[in-house]
Amino acid sequence: MAGIESLNDEVLLAIFSYLPINDLGRCCCVCKRWDKIILREDAKLWKPHFTKLMPAVQRSRVGKECIQGSGFYRRLLRAFAFSWNPNALSENMFLSDDGFEVTRRPVAQSSDSARTKRGFTSGLHSWKVKWPSNPGSEAVLGVSTKDASLQRSGYVALLGSDGNGWGWHLGNSRLIHNGERGEKYPRKSTSGKDLPPFKASSDWITVILDMDRGILSFERNDQFLGVAFDGLPTTQRLYPALSAVFGNSVISLVYMGRPTVG
Repeated sequence: MAGIESLNDEVLLAIFSYLPINDLGRCCCVCKRWDKIILREDAKLWKPHFTKLMPAVQRSRVGKECIQGSGFYRRLLRAFAFSWNPNALSENMFLSDDGFEVTRRPVAQSSDSARTKRGFTSGLHSWKVKWPSNPGSEAVLGVSTKDASLQRSGYVALLGSDGNGWGWHLGNSRLIHNGERGEKYPRKSTSGKDLPPFKASSDWITVILDMDRGILSFERNDQFLGVAFDGLPTTQRLYPALSAVFGNSVISLVYMGRPTVG
C-alpha cells in the first residue's frame, strides 16, 4: 500500500492548508520535502492565518518595515510570537495592537521596563529595535531574565540595575550590569576612531544574542559595534528587554531570527 510519501506536492499542500499554525511548524520538522513545501508556499499557507486571526499584525507598519521579500507572512508570524509580552510590561507602559511597539506613559518619578513573550536558552538570535524619540537620561537596551524588575520609583537605569539584566545605556554610552556602569560602548571602530554615541533617530539597532557562547552584541546601520557582554549565563533563559524613563517614548522591536553572518 502506498504511503503518504507517494502524494504529490499539490495534494500535500491541500492537506497542509487545513492545519493550524502550530501544526504547520511541526510538519516542517518531519522531513526536508515537507519543510520545503511549507516554507515555499508562504501566501497559500500562512497568509490566511493572518487574514482570519491577526489583522492588526498583517497591517503592521513596523513589521513591514523590517520584514520584506520571500516568506513574508511566515516571518511576520514568527516575529509576532517573539514580540513584546503584554504580561511583562510596567503598568506605565502600553502595547500597540500589533504587539511590536511599547509606549511609556508620561509618568513622573518612575523607571519602567518591558520584555518579550519568549526568551532563549540556546542558538543565535537577532532582533531590530527602533527608538526614534528622545530616549531620556536612563534608557537601556539589552536582555534580562524573567526575574528582572519591571518598575521602580525614581529615575534609574532599571535594566541592568541588578544581576538579572545586561544592557547598553544609551544615555551615557556605558554597559551596565548588577548596578555597575562599566566600560564605554561602543568602544572604537576598526579604524581606531571613537564611534559616535547613540542619538534618537529613525535608524534600527540590531541586537545579536549568541546563547551558545553567552555573548551579546549590537549593530547600528549595519555597522557592527563589537561585543558588549561575554560570559552571559547559558543555563538561564534570557529575554530581549529594555527600560525607559522618558514620557511618550515609543520603542519598536521586531524579531529577525538567526542573523546573517558577515
